[in-house]
Amino acid sequence: MWYPELPTLNHHKPEQSPIIKNKRNKVVYMPSCASRSMGQQSDNDEQRSLTEVTMSLINKAGFEVIIASDLSSQCCGMPYDSKGMSTIAQQKSRQLEATLWYASEQGKWPVLMDTSPCAKRSIEEFTLPIEILEPTGFVEKYLMGHLAISPIDETVMLHVTCSSRLLGLENSMLQLAKACATEVIIPEHIQCRGWAGDKGFTTPELNKEALKTLKEQVPEKCSRGFSNSRTCEIGLSHHSGIPYQSILYLVDEASSANVER
Repeated sequence: MWYPELPTLNHHKPEQSPIIKNKRNKVVYMPSCASRSMGQQSDNDEQRSLTEVTMSLINKAGFEVIIASDLSSQCCGMPYDSKGMSTIAQQKSRQLEATLWYASEQGKWPVLMDTSPCAKRSIEEFTLPIEILEPTGFVEKYLMGHLAISPIDETVMLHVTCSSRLLGLENSMLQLAKACATEVIIPEHIQCRGWAGDKGFTTPELNKEALKTLKEQVPEKCSRGFSNSRTCEIGLSHHSGIPYQSILYLVDEASSANVER
């Protein structure tokens, strides 16, 4: 089936081939703005960037990684939409769609977005048949059969983001965490962490109120937590007293290449 080229601003039309690494099944990897610009908290023992960890995990599973060109200007449009700039938000979304349509060879390969809010918005906004997945969905569908998982003997916290719940991935995320750690705690009465786009930076009392019961639910023996949205993880880290990172860090730590793949 033929699909017309999306109208995009000229300087966003890819001018060179995507960067390709590894040698097996392919996946287009789209790091989010948040994961590209926000690192780990300074007292966290794990200081690798989310991009490094994601690449490590994909490489372990034997996939060929396609990284779309001109990442610095790519965005799903959510930051603009949250400010009421709907026209710019739509432009950014369509520019990204055109880039990923090209990088995925017209939808031939799945696209991994490493934060769930970006994936959810793109799934809702894109009109071309591009398979968009956030971390849990991608690992569950494409990587688990290529990895050997040995759960770490540790109690960890898990936060399922609003976007993951709306995508129907709550149970999948819990089961993935349980496969990678011996005990997983989901705190009660905390579904939304109150970050609301970037409101956690500008109106921190929203985040504080949403997470007011979090710290008391962290077991004494628990020293870290996992989620799949960098902004959520910042607020969770601040109010829990333990560092939160992407669930991809947990999967990477608990996995090795499956020699039988």
